[in-house]
Amino acid sequence: MLILTALFSGLMLLNVGRRRRVVAVLLIGCVAILGVSPAQAQLPFCLPCVIQAVLTTITVTIGGWLTQINGVLGKLFSLFTQTVWPLAKTNLAKSQIQSIITRFLGVIQSMMSINPHTATLPNPASLESIIRNRSTADITSVPQAYAQTFRPVPQPGNIAPQDRDLIDMDDAMAQDNLMMLKESDQSQDLQLQLANQIESLIGNPDINISAPGGAPIITAAAVAGQIQSQAVTQRMLAAMLRQEAARLAHDNAIRKRNAAYAGQLQTDMTNILQHR
Repeated sequence: MLILTALFSGLMLLNVGRRRRVVAVLLIGCVAILGVSPAQAQLPFCLPCVIQAVLTTITVTIGGWLTQINGVLGKLFSLFTQTVWPLAKTNLAKSQIQSIITRFLGVIQSMMSINPHTATLPNPASLESIIRNRSTADITSVPQAYAQTFRPVPQPGNIAPQDRDLIDMDDAMAQDNLMMLKESDQSQDLQLQLANQIESLIGNPDINISAPGGAPIITAAAVAGQIQSQAVTQRMLAAMLRQEAARLAHDNAIRKRNAAYAGQLQTDMTNILQHR
């Protein structure tokens, strides 16, 4: 009986067609074994008894196991659908997300599309157009447009060397930050495109038919976009710090020059008074 139970427990893992063929083979094997057994070991053969034993094993033993398994699976299904991921609350969250997207998406897009152009003269208008077009394709045009607007560095002999160095450094820092702004604007547009794609996926009313595991992938994409946005922000903060450091250095250079002029004036006055 234990042998039959083990055999027919394995049969439950097979499909219906293969299960029928295996049952037939086992019945034929049982009859063959009983037929070739020694006479003194043979028992009265009863085919209906064998069939009844097989049916009893399937319906009672294995059937009881399957009933218990189905009960556990039903409890797990109820746990996930009623406690872990309740359908009503999931639909409520989706409707709220869709409402937020509908309310704010258009307003935010209109705000981000504002691009004022207030310069009127040719050179300033050209520079303003270049630094506000939110593209790095023409980033090499910034130095030329900047020089045409704010004028190039004076030639040697027309200005003191110290002042010429300060002007050149200030222009360099200004141009660097303007080019950095263009890069930041383009990166911001890419981040907004990623955000719009994620919002379109989340706000899709058919999101519940997407492949399993889609939500973690969308979440990972959002986190990656957030990290990239923070990296751009940190880069802009670094540019601000560099600009502030250059301004402090410029102010200190003026103070040093004034101190040098004061010392030179003191020396000259001393020499004049000594000659008198």
